[in-house]
Amino acid sequence: MARAWHIANGHLATGEKDGGHVVILLRLEEAQARALSHTQREVLDQLEHAAMPFLERTSTGAAGLVVTPSGRRRFGFILNPDELVLIDDGDVCAIALGRAVEDRARVEGPAGAFCVLLRELLRDHPVRISRMHEDFELMEQRVLEGRERPDRRKMMADSRRMLGLDTFYQGMSDLVAELAEDDSGLVAPADRARLRSLERLLGRLATRLESLQDYSLQVHSLYQESIDVRQNNVMQWLTVVTTIVMPLTFVTGWYGMNFPHMALFDVPWGYAAAIMVCVVIVVVEVAFFWHRGWLSFVEWRHDDGSRSDQRAGRISRRRCRKGGEQRG
Repeated sequence: MARAWHIANGHLATGEKDGGHVVILLRLEEAQARALSHTQREVLDQLEHAAMPFLERTSTGAAGLVVTPSGRRRFGFILNPDELVLIDDGDVCAIALGRAVEDRARVEGPAGAFCVLLRELLRDHPVRISRMHEDFELMEQRVLEGRERPDRRKMMADSRRMLGLDTFYQGMSDLVAELAEDDSGLVAPADRARLRSLERLLGRLATRLESLQDYSLQVHSLYQESIDVRQNNVMQWLTVVTTIVMPLTFVTGWYGMNFPHMALFDVPWGYAAAIMVCVVIVVVEVAFFWHRGWLSFVEWRHDDGSRSDQRAGRISRRRCRKGGEQRG
């Protein structure tokens, strides 16, 4: 069943008002039963399969689709100078417009109501990006400490979210920019200013997301590096043990040959001499390997300190950048 909102005294209010700007929420079958232009029907035909937000110009205004970052929810819109028709089989638009009514957001016309709707969809995005940032910081800390492996499933889930947000911000930026630059009378001057403000908000979110994507790549690279270091440590231990045992194997193999005339076979101290030779070989090899640093395995711990300093520097720079954005 259709739901309606009207604009009263510059604010969005529930219910329809005769002679005023209205916002109408319809289901897809209700919208398709209306008299629609060819472009509007083409847009609605893509409602089930669209991957990113977009807008198409019509003879009387604009029509388009909005796809949420998850890609699971979509709604269409038909924007005219005196009416905004929303096509949504779910509750995305109803919840967002309900919050806009409670917040008494300033609205001049249907385009302003659409701007308020889009801004409501972005309400929790700064918090969402901050939480993903905290997740990657925790993963980086776990990798650096080496106490436990990070949750790879969570890392990939955050990466998928970032990919969805990136597609969402690109489509929304193009959509909002198209409306903000309108000079045909579709958008009131005050609403055009609000659309430009929304465009700047999308730009800031996109910048933060890009920074987070770079940071996630660094964390993934650091995690892969930690795996490589562990594997190298294992191979280094195996190489050292094999190198120590190799001359001992040679000695035992040499004296295991069945020849009657071999050195130290006929003297009472020959067995002890062979043992001493093996011990000397092991001691010399261990001393040599320790002197070369092949037995210390401190490289990763030293790298931890340097990376921790670098991480602290990155966090400080990010906080300064966030502070500058908020002041701007």
